[in-house]
Amino acid sequence: MVRPRVLLNMASSLDGKSAPAPSLRPPGPFVMSRGKVDHARMRELRAGADAVLVGAGNAREDDPDLAVAATEHARRRAAGEREPLRVVVTRAGNGLPPALKMFDPARGGPSIVVHTRPLSPATQAALSAVAEVVLLEGAETDVCVLLSWLGDVHGCRTVLAEGGGKLNEALFQARAVDELYLTITPRILGGVTAPSAVNGAGFPPSFVPDATLIDVEREGDELLLRYRFDWGATRA
Repeated sequence: MVRPRVLLNMASSLDGKSAPAPSLRPPGPFVMSRGKVDHARMRELRAGADAVLVGAGNAREDDPDLAVAATEHARRRAAGEREPLRVVVTRAGNGLPPALKMFDPARGGPSIVVHTRPLSPATQAALSAVAEVVLLEGAETDVCVLLSWLGDVHGCRTVLAEGGGKLNEALFQARAVDELYLTITPRILGGVTAPSAVNGAGFPPSFVPDATLIDVEREGDELLLRYRFDWGATRA
């Protein structure tokens, strides 16, 4: 199966959490990293991607725009250059209002909603007004179905994934992550119900993904790490 190259970008606390426990989480987006370099790296990674992919949970809770930096956005618009696709993957579209930033055409590239189960008529109508809406049933059990669709239909060669933990788990289960950009922040969140960078049931010892560290950068008390995974997979 041919798929695009996949980069995964995320930030974690020292105890491996990606956000506070749901009962403790304040309203609105939660920003794990408080450093400027992490934010700049996120925008740079988006600028080098053909599509930016996020799970429905992150879209609902953090409302990211999934866009490049404002100056790069303006430059591309003026030059008529393509901006990264903004893609959210969901089961049935629950809790994805059309007012999310990723659906605002003034902020970034075309928006796509990929769902794995039928949408209600109301949800179908609401999301179709702001995005391309595509049913990919096979993507629920194999995220490579989605990745290959992005490559075959939209010509994507590089996809940037920005979580959350459920999407990250699916990507690792499929051995589809080629590089991981991980920012370690000097924070302890705690909480048995707090989400981690990779959720799910976990990996058996024979399947534990191993990475090669290829870059380390320090910004104050934060570490910006870059890892490479070699699965021997076929990519576009």
